[in-house]
Order: sequence, then C-alpha cells, then structure tokens
Amino acid sequence: MATGDGPYMANNMGRLGWYKRALEGKTIDIGSLSIENAQIFFMPGELFVEYQLAAKKMSPDKFVAMAAYGDYGPFYIGTKEAYKEGGYEILSSPVTEDTEKVILKAIQSINDKL
Repeated sequence: MATGDGPYMANNMGRLGWYKRALEGKTIDIGSLSIENAQIFFMPGELFVEYQLAAKKMSPDKFVAMAAYGDYGPFYIGTKEAYKEGGYEILSSPVTEDTEKVILKAIQSINDKL
C-alpha cells in the first residue's frame, strides 16, 4: 500500500477534496471571453469534443474554442450518450450523465448575455 507521500495518495486526496466540495453544494464557474467574432469558453474538466460542437452550433457565426482541463477536479465529462456506452473516461468520471444538461444550459446562458 502506498504511503502518504506517494502519487496514489495525492491523487485520491484530490478526489476527496472535490467530493467534499460537492457535498457542501459548491459549484464550478464557467467563463467566456469574446473578442470580435471569436468566443473562447473556459470549462471545467476534460470535456468531450461534442460540447464544443454544441457551442459552435449555438453560435454558428462565431469562431468557438474551448479550454478545458480537469486534473484534481471533475476529470472527464462525457456526454449523456457516452455514459451509456462506458469507457475509461466514464469509469473515472465523478460526474453523471446529468452534467450534460447543466453544461449546455450554462453555455446557452453565456451566449444569451452576448
């Protein structure tokens, strides 16, 4: 068994920290930067590319990009369909298929404010 200074312990302590945040009802911010015809979203976790494609569909007249990374956070965030299919990303994901609705709603909310 790994001791307190090994990567196994550090990785799992990070996950426990995020679990504690969720139990406390804390949320994760989603940001966006718009410059002329370009829009960049700053997203939690490692999102599947389908989220960027959905954002592009919501704003077809813009260049849309996403910055998303998830170590020590929500990790992989698949689509609702991906949670049905499984795979290593889904098996290590601490979020559920319901997250797709939340993220798409947040993207639409940001777009509505522009």
